[in-house]
Amino acid sequence: MYKPKISEITKLRKSTNSGIKDCKKAMIESNGNFEKAIDWLRKKGVADATSFKKTNEGFVICKINKKKTIGVLLKISCETDFVTKNSTFLKMAKIIANNAIFCKSKDELLLFKIKKNLSVKEMINHHINNIIKEQIKLISFERIQSEFVGYYVHHSNKIGSIVGLKLKFNKNNKNFIKGIEAISKEIAMQIVATNPIGLDKKDIPRDVIKREKNIIINNLLNKSINLIKKIIIGKLNKFFNENVLLDQNLITDKKIYIKKFIKNLKISSYKRIS
Repeated sequence: MYKPKISEITKLRKSTNSGIKDCKKAMIESNGNFEKAIDWLRKKGVADATSFKKTNEGFVICKINKKKTIGVLLKISCETDFVTKNSTFLKMAKIIANNAIFCKSKDELLLFKIKKNLSVKEMINHHINNIIKEQIKLISFERIQSEFVGYYVHHSNKIGSIVGLKLKFNKNNKNFIKGIEAISKEIAMQIVATNPIGLDKKDIPRDVIKREKNIIINNLLNKSINLIKKIIIGKLNKFFNENVLLDQNLITDKKIYIKKFIKNLKISSYKRIS
């Protein structure tokens, strides 16, 4: 009788979301054949038809309208990294992004008609069944509408962000637009790199701040009350510096804070997908 390794059972469990005992029996019954083990679990009703098809790989894509007032950021997932480099998949992703600019939610986008008789969801299903033959899912949809929207998607297309800015200048000035584009890209890169919790201190949930305080206090039990207060303030400021976008140091110039870097501009909102 085949004796499965723990690593094999763990792998099968992760792939099917089935119980350890079921996975062990499946590996024994299939004599160590991974695919047959999946089939065994499916036949027993322990794993459904798609639970083993993990969409671990993904492709992040952004689309900004011509006026640069609306931006959408999407993540389309698939099973293998190979597919994310496939020209057919990339073409499909671009079509989805181009149509996403007209939608306000993921559900609306999935139902959006690319052609009279073809929705985005139907197009994805067509690629799954007839062309790419891998599980493909639109798993993330983020949208920003502002006076100016900029973006940054890392060259790997695994992570990206969009940022909305409020302006105080003439938007029709071409030189000004170039400057804003550069600033917005720098901020979007910052968001990708640091993944801030919030834009401003007031955006940080109270329970998060309370948790930080408790952690700090727990390490200062033998200190005086006055010293504890000073240390709490100092450590919280460091926490904000690391996690609040406006309080962060610019990653390309540590001497400049984001709130100073944007000068007379105002960040209205931002979104990040990875």
